[in-house]
Amino acid sequence: MKKIYYIIASAMTALCSGCNDGFLEVYPKDQQTEVTAFTTNASFKTYAWSLYEIFEGYSDTNFSDEINAGYFITKSNSAAGSLSKWATGDITVPANPENYEDTENPDKVTYHHDWDFAFIRQVNLMLDNIESSRMDEADKEHWRSVGYFFRAYRYMELLSRYGDVPWVEHVLNTHSTELTMPRTPRVEVADHILDNLQYAESHIRQGGDGNNTVNRNVVNALISRFGLFEGTWRKYHNLPDGEKFLKASIEASRKVLAAVPDVHPQYDALFNSNTDNMSKIKEVLLYKEYRNVKGEGHSRVRSLRTGEARTEATKDFVDRFLCTDGKPISTSDVYEGYKETDGSKKEYANFRNRDRRLYLTIIPPYMTDNARSGNITAFKRYEPTSPKAYADEFIQLINANSGSGWAGNKTLPASNFKNYYTTRMPNLWQSSNGVWNWQKAYMGYIPWKFYNTWVICPSNDSSNDSAAPIFRVGEVMLNYAEAACELGEFTQSIADATINKLRTRGGVAPMKVSAITDGWDKYREPDVNPLLWEIRRERIVELACEGFAFNDIRRWKKAESQLSKMPMGAYIVKADYGNPSSMKVARYNEDGTINTSNTLKEGHLYIFTMQGLKGWQPHYYLYPVPLSEQALNPNLTPNPGYDK
Repeated sequence: MKKIYYIIASAMTALCSGCNDGFLEVYPKDQQTEVTAFTTNASFKTYAWSLYEIFEGYSDTNFSDEINAGYFITKSNSAAGSLSKWATGDITVPANPENYEDTENPDKVTYHHDWDFAFIRQVNLMLDNIESSRMDEADKEHWRSVGYFFRAYRYMELLSRYGDVPWVEHVLNTHSTELTMPRTPRVEVADHILDNLQYAESHIRQGGDGNNTVNRNVVNALISRFGLFEGTWRKYHNLPDGEKFLKASIEASRKVLAAVPDVHPQYDALFNSNTDNMSKIKEVLLYKEYRNVKGEGHSRVRSLRTGEARTEATKDFVDRFLCTDGKPISTSDVYEGYKETDGSKKEYANFRNRDRRLYLTIIPPYMTDNARSGNITAFKRYEPTSPKAYADEFIQLINANSGSGWAGNKTLPASNFKNYYTTRMPNLWQSSNGVWNWQKAYMGYIPWKFYNTWVICPSNDSSNDSAAPIFRVGEVMLNYAEAACELGEFTQSIADATINKLRTRGGVAPMKVSAITDGWDKYREPDVNPLLWEIRRERIVELACEGFAFNDIRRWKKAESQLSKMPMGAYIVKADYGNPSSMKVARYNEDGTINTSNTLKEGHLYIFTMQGLKGWQPHYYLYPVPLSEQALNPNLTPNPGYDK
């Protein structure tokens, strides 16, 4: 996907919609019209660049998807400010199809209503002009495939959010009867999406339009994604014909893996590479390019290296990562967190012998032998004989493997964009014995998957230039594994071709399908098959912060259980942070209940319980249709539950 730095006639949305007939008709030489713009292969190629803007890339710096799914929270000292409205039960029908904003609380999590068909019109404008162009049949088939791909991509988003949506295949005008059409049933829309993608897979040029453009592998990657989504949605929401979509996902996944069978050895490089280096990573099938120019980059790296970072992970998320022996923390022989008796060391033990992806997603615990405040540009280690020598463990682990090793572009201690070090992690807002103004948390777990020190980000001007993967083979492997498991076809050979390649990269022992029985993970939800639970686990950790989490818990129909969990964080000793009165910790009782007594001197950090919250409602699985759209079109019915 090449970056275009000029506007093509305002994305051609103001094209001439009607002109006088006759031989005196003259087209403006300084403007693009439908007649002059859609003529040759080159003109279609130029127009199609604007379609790539549908990919958001690194536009969301607050990880709203993980927050909506309950794996992360926003940094706040209250439930209302920390959780999304989906979790607190405060979703209302919006007046207009815009992003929700809480002007009184700008740090609060937002969510997209996004009932918008402008992009569908943009694609249909191209599709409607293919047949009358001067292109040969092969070029027409290619550009029809490109249009079908992008239209399917957008409709997949609308289908996921709203279920039934109007299916529009042509450009509408003010007299089009489709303007007041009812919503097309979900099953029909899904069939249209799949049909469009399968046509595109058969007719698009194998190599697309050059490097980093939509090609056959990218189309199959979207079929893999959509087939899994729709197939599992239908299974868990009691809709028919889910198997058809799961089979389509498997077939498309196999085609991608036949072309690109392996993943890149360095996980960190997938998210912290510039455009030149990203172009060399075969695992990444399509990515969004950025330039280190004001307004032409993003702010994700800078947000992680300043006080602007507003997100932290939960214990529930950290607990998902396996140990190096391939077992979960509840049954692993090498998990040391429960063995540690010294509370100050417990978090270090919790992170020990874990999947490397944990270390690259959440900043590991550490402490330097420096003052807790001040602008420190050179850190001091604890001496090996010091009682606090353990605090250097993960600094050594990460730094020994940075650069060309598995840690990629990450080093510890973490630093801000001025390269001042954060001297301890967890670094807590509640601490009364010295804190920093950046990389602070209430519960101790700071995400840093997109953190690196090579991006230049001295000011908040959206000029970060690390490239953003859009489709990658790692996701396709997970789609394949899950779809096969849902159909009862998951075997050891499929595990070896998918899950185990991801685990090898994470330094985790391979999955042995025959070994995964009911007792494999004591924390498994009993209504989920043990093998499927492990495949879902792999997806949660591999694709963390990449925009899949909320859709996943929705299609699995697991939002009720996932969003009802009380968020907790790192295990700490209050005295290590000056015994602040505002610090809350909790411990598990033997019966699994949670002790939140204010007399506890150590435990897992928390900031609120879930008591008093309305919580996730059954009708939240679909989004509300904006009131303004229902007023414009009386045939648009509201989604169930939103008409009360």
